[in-house]
Amino acid sequence: MQLGDAPLEAEDTSLYGFAGEVVHLRGMISLPLTLGTFPLRKICLLKFLVVDIPSAYNVILGRPIPNAFKAIISTYHMKIKFPVVRGAGEAQADVLQVRKCYDDKRSQ
Repeated sequence: MQLGDAPLEAEDTSLYGFAGEVVHLRGMISLPLTLGTFPLRKICLLKFLVVDIPSAYNVILGRPIPNAFKAIISTYHMKIKFPVVRGAGEAQADVLQVRKCYDDKRSQ
C-alpha cells in the first residue's frame, strides 16, 4: 500500500495466514477509511494490522470494520451498504479489477 516510513504501533498479536501459517506482524497503523462518494459517504478512523507478504489484496476487512460503519455486506453483489445522515451510502467493487487481481495472483 506504499505506506513508506509511516509510524507503526507495536502489536503483540498472532496472525495466521489462509493455510494456517504464522504471519509476522510489522505493527499496527491508524488510517481513515472512506466508503461511498459525496454526499453519501462515511469516514471512520480505523486500526489496521500491517504485514509484509505477497497478496492479491490491498487490505482484508475483518469484522470490526463493517461494525464501525454499521454496514451490511453482500459478497454475491460485491457491494457494501451503510447508513449516512441523509439515507444510505454504498461501495461497489470493480468486477473487472477483482478478476484481474485474481488472475494475476494465480499466474504467479
